[in-house]
Amino acid sequence: MSLDINSSSLEDVQKIMLSLETEVRKRIIGMDDEMKYTLICLFAGGHVLLEGVPGLAKTLFYKTLAEAADVQFRRISFAADLLPKDVIGIEHFDPVTKKVELVVKGPLHTNFLLTDELNRARTSSKGTVLEPMEEGQVTTELGGTYILEKLFMVIATQNPVESEGTYGLGRAEVDRFMMKILLEYPKPAEEEEIVKRYGVIGGMPSVETVIDAEGILTARDIVKNKVHVEDSIVSKIQQILNETRPERTTTDVVTKFIERAGGVSPRAGISIVQAARVHAVLQGNDFVTPNDIVSVINPILRHRLVFKPGEIEEGEEEIYLKEIIDTILKKVL
Repeated sequence: MSLDINSSSLEDVQKIMLSLETEVRKRIIGMDDEMKYTLICLFAGGHVLLEGVPGLAKTLFYKTLAEAADVQFRRISFAADLLPKDVIGIEHFDPVTKKVELVVKGPLHTNFLLTDELNRARTSSKGTVLEPMEEGQVTTELGGTYILEKLFMVIATQNPVESEGTYGLGRAEVDRFMMKILLEYPKPAEEEEIVKRYGVIGGMPSVETVIDAEGILTARDIVKNKVHVEDSIVSKIQQILNETRPERTTTDVVTKFIERAGGVSPRAGISIVQAARVHAVLQGNDFVTPNDIVSVINPILRHRLVFKPGEIEEGEEEIYLKEIIDTILKKVL
């Protein structure tokens, strides 16, 4: 379905998002949170950080979504020995013209880039992905600067099971991701259907194309221009941000568990607005409500809050994250 920013409506955008979900569901069973939040990030212009054990069909999910959206998809496994040229491509320096040219494009030059275990890469290799997430371009050691596709979405994975050999992502790095989505094992009934579909019956259902890259970019503009955000909503979002900062709040659960300067950045507030707009479209509205904020806030704050060392047991972060967010939302909304 093609879109025109002047004549297309929010209802058209909603239909496209629901159609994309329908097509992906032909191959993917379960993964409800990943489906919902990925579509929100896609139409809000954000990047996704995934955490889950291997074998949960992450690659199949995003390859199918790319197929339905008619966009390019590439995947990189970020081993410790990965070099920047393995991501960007091969360059040639001409000593006569003193210019650098990219003669072979690497996997970075795509629309959807799935980066497996980004936290295993060296800083130089991570930078080849993290820079264009913010800037839309990448610069090399030889001085070459390359503009990437206008529609460029990074989906980075982290494996929570294996920590040996990982370098970790810094606060400034994870802050570039709009959402962090946790992938759980499928429910028993879902897993049974997965085994039956791909283990017994076999075969891969075909997927129809719903939209293309230009259409998605247009849809983003439509959402931005046609979904209204009241000043009162912006004020509430700012209050939420402030309440995550121990040095600025009196909320006990925050001051007890979040370290000083461990609250979220202003970028989190921008992400909440952008994601809430898309969620409003999914609800059939042309304005953002507090419910839209509630529906998108957890995966936006999840990777941005910094807990005090030793205050909580490993693996209990989600419990305290929910308690903190619920407490703040009750106070502000």
